[in-house]
Amino acid sequence: MNSLHWLKKSCAVALVGVLLTYSGSSFVFADEQSDLADRLEQAQQELEESEQKLDDAQNELENQQKLGSSMRQSEQQLRNEISSLVGQISTTEAQIAAKQEEIDEQQGKIDEQQERIDDRWDDFKERVAAMQVMRSGGMLGMLANVTSLTAFLSFGDDLQQLSKKDREVLDEMNAEKAKLEQLQLELETQRNELETQRVNMQSQQQQLEINKAQLAEQIKEQDKNIDAAAADEQAAQAERDAKYRIWVQAQAEYDRLANQGGGGSVIGDGSVMWPLPGYTRLSSVFGEDRWIWGVADTNHGGVDIPAPAGTPIHVFQSGTVYNSYYSASYGNVVMVDHGGGLVSIYAHMSSRAANVGDVVIVGDVIGYVGSTGQSTGNHLHFETRQNGVRVDPLGYVSPS
Repeated sequence: MNSLHWLKKSCAVALVGVLLTYSGSSFVFADEQSDLADRLEQAQQELEESEQKLDDAQNELENQQKLGSSMRQSEQQLRNEISSLVGQISTTEAQIAAKQEEIDEQQGKIDEQQERIDDRWDDFKERVAAMQVMRSGGMLGMLANVTSLTAFLSFGDDLQQLSKKDREVLDEMNAEKAKLEQLQLELETQRNELETQRVNMQSQQQQLEINKAQLAEQIKEQDKNIDAAAADEQAAQAERDAKYRIWVQAQAEYDRLANQGGGGSVIGDGSVMWPLPGYTRLSSVFGEDRWIWGVADTNHGGVDIPAPAGTPIHVFQSGTVYNSYYSASYGNVVMVDHGGGLVSIYAHMSSRAANVGDVVIVGDVIGYVGSTGQSTGNHLHFETRQNGVRVDPLGYVSPS
């Protein structure tokens, strides 16, 4: 991190000044001063390295979370595609059933037509048989019963006319049957096409189910990667905090010796102010149990103050910025050490306006309201900790 480079320069200048001022002092003092300067330089270097590790760990966690989110989006897309296919298959099956009903109805019409043809054919055969009787020896018997030649000839003509009519009707009925059979064939073709579509969609569904199962396994592995990255980020944060405490101690010892053992100046007079003047409504209070992104968040560690994006955030009490970074949970966050074990935290900012090592006076702008990290809308998460334990910020400052 580059936020502490100015400290190196300031420490070097201070060291030169002390050496010049006390050039006549004992070698013991000079050696102690040089040793403290080396220790401070080493603490600064280690702090910078730990902050770089923290940045790397935070970036890795963010990348793993983005990958996990992308995979879950793909999983949801597969679910949607499967659901859509199931709906299409259901619709197609209903169409197949309806088409089969049409085919069955058509088959019934064909069967009825065939019965009529058969009945007509039986009548036709009887008439043909009668005509054959007239042309055979049976005709003599018929002549005995006919009273006149005219009547006999008329009877023969009638039989011939009936035979011709029967043939015409049979031809018409066969033609109608052929039409019915053609329509049935078309319906069966349509049904077969629908069945082919159903089989194809079922095959697609099976493949999507396989893909979803494979992706689910990949998501499980990715969740492990996210957990590992989160653990690395927490470890890097803990290491960075430890290095910061070492740096603070080294800086204090160096300042003590530089001031010949005198007490350092106190930052501010202890006065406080509300970090978002004019925005006093709290959307969540300290200790509250709630749900964030479908996950239980018990014992809320601070207060949430809604405000428009970009609203300036003021430090509530004077102090020194000891952390300023992007966190997967807090988003853009600034942490201020006020001394006496009191730390204030300002989270989910759209951007930060304070860097590590900055001395801030009550009311200074340290960032702007946003909704970064695990946030559901523009607000400031304001948190206070006493000796590392979260305490209610309203115990130190009231909304105004």
